[in-house]
Amino acid sequence: MALVREAEAAAVAGAADRAATSLRRAHATASELGALRLLAEIGAVSSRTRVSIEAPTRVVLGESSAERLGLTPREAEVLALVAAGRTNRQIGDELYVSDKTASVHVSNILRKLGVNSRVDAAAVAQRLGMT
Repeated sequence: MALVREAEAAAVAGAADRAATSLRRAHATASELGALRLLAEIGAVSSRTRVSIEAPTRVVLGESSAERLGLTPREAEVLALVAAGRTNRQIGDELYVSDKTASVHVSNILRKLGVNSRVDAAAVAQRLGMT
């Protein structure tokens, strides 16, 4: 129950990553134990805080789809991470590049897709089945 409360507090404080980690750990533990009431409480907290229990999955855009969009393979990787809601810093950490390099990739993606925001780019990725 402590992890559930920690997740709730983190969500209120705006620390969505920490909230998600705590909530996922609590869900895994409750599932292993078969604690149905706790699972219900975790579901309620997830709903109330809008923090997903499921870990985001990273889907790689196929080379032919990336080529059709005019994206390099690296830009396709970045687009998948943008679609998963990652920040430039998180993208940089995951791909072992600087925040600035991630930012340049995101800018190039937006330009190539002809969209004005990360949300629009994520919508394109969703239509392509990346999310």
